[in-house]
Amino acid sequence: MTFREKYQNFRSTLNIRLFSVYLAFTLIIPAITIIVEYYVTIDPSLRTSLQVDLQNFHVYQLFTSSFVHLNFDHFLGNVTAYLLIAIYGLVLATIINRKRLYIVLTKVIVFIFLIFGAFFALFNATTTYYAGLSGIDAALAGLLLLFWLMYLEHTSGRSMRSNYGMVLACLLALSAGIIARYLLLYGAARNPILVYSIVAVIVLLALTVIVCRDQFFDLYRVLRGFDWLSRLLTLAIVAIFLYFIWNLFPERLANSTRTVSVSLHLAGIIIGVLAGYLFMVYLDQIAYFHGEKEVISHLSR
Repeated sequence: MTFREKYQNFRSTLNIRLFSVYLAFTLIIPAITIIVEYYVTIDPSLRTSLQVDLQNFHVYQLFTSSFVHLNFDHFLGNVTAYLLIAIYGLVLATIINRKRLYIVLTKVIVFIFLIFGAFFALFNATTTYYAGLSGIDAALAGLLLLFWLMYLEHTSGRSMRSNYGMVLACLLALSAGIIARYLLLYGAARNPILVYSIVAVIVLLALTVIVCRDQFFDLYRVLRGFDWLSRLLTLAIVAIFLYFIWNLFPERLANSTRTVSVSLHLAGIIIGVLAGYLFMVYLDQIAYFHGEKEVISHLSR
């Protein structure tokens, strides 16, 4: 089969126009962030006035703080992470034909964390500011775990969505990775709390794997039966989370004197899973989320 024939076959099975519509909804948040960054470069004073600042607080900062960043490097890192997580989630949702559900859940979680992140800064004694998409990125990463389980369920035909042990293990592994990243950058001697935290997380992770070992054996059997494309998608989510852990949590925020809040990002991941699961269970019962058109035509055959 020639390249032209392969391309035509690809075009015949993928409704690019419909996928582009859902992709446009997914890109609303980074589009707003890009527009804000553009105006901030024109008027640098907006950068401090739009973020939550307890020394100069205004109510509107609760809604603008997530869309403004400390500088261009901070903006680029957060937007890149958002695009990787959100677009990959849309791809999974497209394969299992739950695009509407994914778009609605994404916007609900963005709204929840938009308020939560700002209030976290207001009521956290050690935090005097809040800015950037990283908290929302963390929440969407938690939602991505749920859609990966739905993808496993769709591909294997087995019930995977109720495997809470795997979700908890993923959360604990992510938490351990994030805390380890901090320890590597800050040094263990100056951060005893982080040392105790990572030990506790690793112990909980080991206990979770032991108690829920049947779920992991089931996951192993599912992965063994995957074709090359499904294995590639599985490797992709591992790569995304590795990028997420290593690049989204630098020692200093984009060469700034400010440091990131590890607790805020961990809370974001947990909120993404909890809010995503609660709303997913409720919304998945509504007929509207089951009557959408297929983007990949061969799935309907």
